[in-house]
Amino acid sequence: MNMRGSSLLAVFLLILTALCGCQGVARPTVAPTLTPILLVSPTEPAEPTAYPTETPIPVALVPEATVMPTPSVTAPPTQAIRRVMALGVRQTLVLRAEPRANTAAVAQVPGSEVLWAEGRSADGKWLWVAFGDAGAHGWLFAADAKAFGDMTGLPTVKLVAEVVPTATSAPGIAAAPARGSLSAPRLTGKIAFQTAIGGDIYLVNADGSGLRKLTTGLDPSLSPDGKRLVFARWGSPHGVFVLDLDTGEERRLATANLPRDPAWSPDGSQVAFLHVLRTKECRATPFGCLTDAELRARLGGKDCIDTPMGRYCITDFRLEQINQIGIAQVGSDGQGWLDVSSASDAQSLEWRPRQDELLYRGDGGLQIAVPGGAPRPLVEEASYSSPAWSPDGQRIAVQVHLADHSDLFLLDAAGQVIQRLTAPPDALSRAPDNVAAAWSPDGRFILFLSNRDGAWRLYRMNADGSGQAPFLAAVLKGISFKYDFSAERVATWSP
Repeated sequence: MNMRGSSLLAVFLLILTALCGCQGVARPTVAPTLTPILLVSPTEPAEPTAYPTETPIPVALVPEATVMPTPSVTAPPTQAIRRVMALGVRQTLVLRAEPRANTAAVAQVPGSEVLWAEGRSADGKWLWVAFGDAGAHGWLFAADAKAFGDMTGLPTVKLVAEVVPTATSAPGIAAAPARGSLSAPRLTGKIAFQTAIGGDIYLVNADGSGLRKLTTGLDPSLSPDGKRLVFARWGSPHGVFVLDLDTGEERRLATANLPRDPAWSPDGSQVAFLHVLRTKECRATPFGCLTDAELRARLGGKDCIDTPMGRYCITDFRLEQINQIGIAQVGSDGQGWLDVSSASDAQSLEWRPRQDELLYRGDGGLQIAVPGGAPRPLVEEASYSSPAWSPDGQRIAVQVHLADHSDLFLLDAAGQVIQRLTAPPDALSRAPDNVAAAWSPDGRFILFLSNRDGAWRLYRMNADGSGQAPFLAAVLKGISFKYDFSAERVATWSP
């Protein structure tokens, strides 16, 4: 029979699961959907409530007089304010004077602006948020925000919005975060970068001198002493290779199936990398990729089943091939192969500076693997990818997928968001992608790839996100970059 729509299949399998009483059905790992946030008060039970049905007042129709001075308010709890970072899921956010949709708008801010949730309304449908450099506040509908942290511990507050006008912001509009100077800092060390997966790999000094092509491959990584380059290659010969930058000698370190992300240990004595262990053929179903045998078991041991919605067969589900990924570790001399336990969908391998730990993306978030031990989760957030440790091992630059684009954020070593590093210029412009962060050896700068000017180019910024500017634009003018959103490592920076 013809393939039914995916939504109908989902309904069918849900009904089938309920009828057969199946338990523990495997679910696929998916990115979190942008759904309303249900907040829980420490003192009040949570109850499902309907979303506001009032028609919001368009901000353009709100007269300047509705920008309110600071009124008397019921103060929040006196303990230290707990703040949770949030981003809008709409291009423009309207903040209101009270936690109701038909009250006056006090500000309109770009959805890309970082907001800090400090409380919630009693029904959990509105967030009391701080915004702008001046620390103004307003009420934001919770469904319009994506949280980067646990909202359930926020206190229930009864506040009227306050606005702190600034000389640089129009009435009712929050000022954009200040960015640092664009003057070029003095950069040291050497940088290796790839133009594409399997493309050319170049080396250049951070001051722009000495540009030269080294080889071809993917996911390059410079050794801690800057004297060797490790990279993967899928062509012939395939495997993980090490290149001596002084002599130009290239040797194969390990033979592996479709290797990715080779990474040096902090002392340069070991190299860890990802590789395909096996390929599983399975059927794409709403409950994940199931083999024919697994799906047949869900159908009560039959190849087809008749339901009120029609007849469904195993062959109605599309065949897919899923790679199961493993982590391996070898000495820098190619000896002493060691398999490291990890999730089977590992990506973006990084060795933590000064520690014998491997960071990677897997199982819907960031995880830590330890040679000889079991993996453990660091943070469960499926939108995070391509983590990059700072040289001191205390911060992680991470790529976050946000609706229609990707931006870079900074996490602490526990996986909690510290700040946003890149953002769209305004709510009305096309949101560019900012990806593939790489730290300078001293931890002062971050190199990254961006298509903000139309084509992919390398950019650099200070470690706090300020001072963003093209990197060696004149030197790299004739080099074209390609990014496939396959968690590729674009650049690596060493002394």
